[in-house]
Amino acid sequence: MTWTAGEAKELSGRILALSKADECEVTLTDDTSSHTRFAANDVTTSGISRGVTITIASRGGGRSGTVTTNETEPEALKRAVARSEELMAVALVDPEFVEGLGPQQYESIGAAWSDETAKAGAAERAAGVRAALEAGRGRSLEASGFFETEIIGTAIANKKGLFGFHRSTRASWSATMRTADGTGSGWAGFGSPRFGDIRAQDLVARAASKASSAASPRALEPGRYTVILEPQAVADLLGNLGFALSSRTADEGRSYFSKPGGGNRIGEAIFPESVSLASEPFDARIPARPWPGGGGGFGFGGGGNVWGLPTRRVPWIEKGVLKNLSVDRYWAKKTSREPIPYSGSLVMAGGTGSVDDLIASTERGLLVTRFWYIRTVNPQALQVTGLTRDGVWLVENGKVAGPVNNFRFNESPANMLKNVEAMSAPVSTGSVVVPAIKARDFNFSSKSDAI
Repeated sequence: MTWTAGEAKELSGRILALSKADECEVTLTDDTSSHTRFAANDVTTSGISRGVTITIASRGGGRSGTVTTNETEPEALKRAVARSEELMAVALVDPEFVEGLGPQQYESIGAAWSDETAKAGAAERAAGVRAALEAGRGRSLEASGFFETEIIGTAIANKKGLFGFHRSTRASWSATMRTADGTGSGWAGFGSPRFGDIRAQDLVARAASKASSAASPRALEPGRYTVILEPQAVADLLGNLGFALSSRTADEGRSYFSKPGGGNRIGEAIFPESVSLASEPFDARIPARPWPGGGGGFGFGGGGNVWGLPTRRVPWIEKGVLKNLSVDRYWAKKTSREPIPYSGSLVMAGGTGSVDDLIASTERGLLVTRFWYIRTVNPQALQVTGLTRDGVWLVENGKVAGPVNNFRFNESPANMLKNVEAMSAPVSTGSVVVPAIKARDFNFSSKSDAI
């Protein structure tokens, strides 16, 4: 079990009392994880671990020094605070230094916590693991995967009276099924704060079905295709778009959202009217923390010039129009704007229907399960490269015609959104809420030997 708010406040108070710097900021994390791993149709490991992380930042005079420790004994904390002050003293003056925040109001995000998940252990995970192993053995498939539950308590505090405490739980399940000849692979996975949301039997059936139907793929040449991207594939691409939602990079001409000649493209219709995207940190399906950093899959920027800002709902794109870009405290001060933290928890609007409906509407295209090994090629164009994985199928005349080889792609999630032709109803992938997307002219640059 993790800290209580009182225990976290007492510990942070002891650390702050040791500080001699003008400012001191403390971040506490208490993480307990319990897992069962399986491979080759058998359980391989099962265990539980607890880790405590304490980050101490001493700040003042435009300088800062940061130390991270996992020790909570009084002498260890005293050494850590002293070391952070030593580092601060020899650091260069930061021209973008901003003073720490005073007390903040953080809205409680109760949906992030589940007693059921907090109590779940190996016995509770056993049925979900057994389902995968039995499906593998019974269908001549090889099952591998991971079932984990996690309890996280985190707190932030500083010498100016700021204090925030948040606790969360997470259950996550994923499995990969491979055919005996090694030519077919299927994957399914899901995560949620609530253990009961993990429908292991359904996920097993999905992974097994995909593996069998992906076996013995036919060769298909690379090129530009209409694609039907399942929700996980959409989620894989949208992470790169989330990192581009920065006002500063746009204002400085370094972003896809930069305006030629200077400034950003806020207010412009960039995408079709069907495209809307927002951070929804209070959405019970993918709740974030009350401050930036962590939760919802794409939380980032948890320190520095956004440290301690309260998270909030932010519409990024509304009916194709760029509405907002994130603004850290330094850039807000420099440009006389309000800080806007990026809170993750992305929710994309969609249409109606299912993946099957998108398939039925497609004359010729490719159905993609998910992407992996995604790397940036051109940040300003939002171009990325990566590989398809765990099943690609040719669609002809509204039906799945059969499996094809995997591909490397070179594409931009922005172009994918620009080329949207249809979307399913949005669903949670465990990290974001997105629809399946049908889009034209998706660029597959070469064949891949990946399975």
